[in-house]
Amino acid sequence: MTTTQALGARLRHLRKSRQLTLNDLASRSGVAVSTISKIENGVLSPTLDKVLRLAEGLDLTIGQLIGDDKSEKASPNSRFVPSRDGDGVVIDTKNYVYRYLCGELTNKRMVPIHARIKASSIKEFGPLEKHGGEEFLVVIDGEVVVHSEFYAPVRLGPGESIYLDSTMGHAYVNAGDRDAEVFCICTEPLRVSKDSESENDGLKTD
Repeated sequence: MTTTQALGARLRHLRKSRQLTLNDLASRSGVAVSTISKIENGVLSPTLDKVLRLAEGLDLTIGQLIGDDKSEKASPNSRFVPSRDGDGVVIDTKNYVYRYLCGELTNKRMVPIHARIKASSIKEFGPLEKHGGEEFLVVIDGEVVVHSEFYAPVRLGPGESIYLDSTMGHAYVNAGDRDAEVFCICTEPLRVSKDSESENDGLKTD
């Protein structure tokens, strides 16, 4: 079973265990029924924005959704987890190859991702992606052009980085003669939302 098929099977199991129909999850996540069906059947690799939206729709963190052998055995109180070369869940999409790291921590505040950027033009990339939270990206190798909904494109080389609001449409496009290698950290929208609610609760007065 490929990673895409495994993720699809896991998504179907998590959805059905919550007694949600495809329409229910589509309504809760904002992801189209047809897209969810293709992911569950292992014929479509979900992009990061789709993974995050589906996780939110299931009231899970991204780590709990994508899972792996290590995350299934994870301690909920773990606070120190190294990630070795080759570790992580790999999802290959038309624009990126994502490697989700440190899967043992299922309740992370951040999502660490080692990725390769394949799309070489915004036309090839397609519509800009957006999702909850914020993200930081640093280029390890190659060159990347960052496109966004409200700003002019920015070109980044090795060692250069960018921080952005993920709710704004955005896309990372390879600008070199080979796939660019990057490291990205995204905040967990679910955790950010709950943390904000907790902080607000603490400020309430009678």
